[in-house]
Amino acid sequence: MRKARSLSLTALAVLGVIVLVATLGACGSGTASSGESPAASASTGGVATVTADPALNAMLPAAIKSAGTIRVATNMPYQPWEMYTEVGSKQATGIDYDLSQALAARLGVKASFDQTVFDSIIPALLAGKEDMVMASMFDNAERQKQLDFVDYATDGYGIMVLKGNPDGINTVDDLAGKTVAVQSGTSQVGELKKLNETFTASGKAPINILQFPQDSDAQLAVTSGKAQAQMDDQSVAAYTVKTFDNGGTFQLVDDPSVASSFSNAIIGVGVPKDDTQLRDAVQKALQSLIDDGTYKQILDKYGEGSLAVTSAQLNQGK
Repeated sequence: MRKARSLSLTALAVLGVIVLVATLGACGSGTASSGESPAASASTGGVATVTADPALNAMLPAAIKSAGTIRVATNMPYQPWEMYTEVGSKQATGIDYDLSQALAARLGVKASFDQTVFDSIIPALLAGKEDMVMASMFDNAERQKQLDFVDYATDGYGIMVLKGNPDGINTVDDLAGKTVAVQSGTSQVGELKKLNETFTASGKAPINILQFPQDSDAQLAVTSGKAQAQMDDQSVAAYTVKTFDNGGTFQLVDDPSVASSFSNAIIGVGVPKDDTQLRDAVQKALQSLIDDGTYKQILDKYGEGSLAVTSAQLNQGK
């Protein structure tokens, strides 16, 4: 959940994008457009071709069918989930982008991919400014009060420190009394607060949680010495460790305590709870992409096949 981490963009590999009928272009102010008109099929950047299903199109809310576009809120960059093809570009790529275009193609419409401040995504959906969110957003009980989630990937939490681990953070307990950078509005904030309750109850010094509007700001806090560690999605942390400065800046805290200390996580397409038509259409479209192999090919394209789910389930987050 999260985003605009421009510091690591130079390490991105341009892997190709999904196109709908015509070449995908970028709209203004960070909004990536999926094309000029609804498509009968779409090419997923050399991965697969997605054909529209009229029966699924018929399930869509009338407003979306009339507009011919699903408005997808996201927050870039947050690689490998959503990012730009290169520095200075407004063209989106990444798992969420490719999958959003594939879902829309199966539903017989386009999908915009709209850059949104992460903290503002759920309010934008509830105000009717966007239709759904695909932003590596964790499905959890708190968010389920306002959204339904069509779950499409598993993940966890990762902790990054500077290469060489100068502050000796080898386990979660070593975070006591340290400053940890995190993007505001993410599930990581809540997990760190829960960890602080545990630390306080056991007489340990609490973590100083340093929140930033963008993930790139949190990275900068670590590289500049303002924080000793950063907490992120496991998939994002691993990708950042590998790609930031060609792998020369960060390393993961590789200890079982990282997985055991935090909640299991699952990523979902978030839809307002009162929009059951769109939710059900997206669920069936995702299941069809799972069944025909397109979904797994998209995850594999970004090296994240291990995060795949085997069926499209609703609200599995806790």
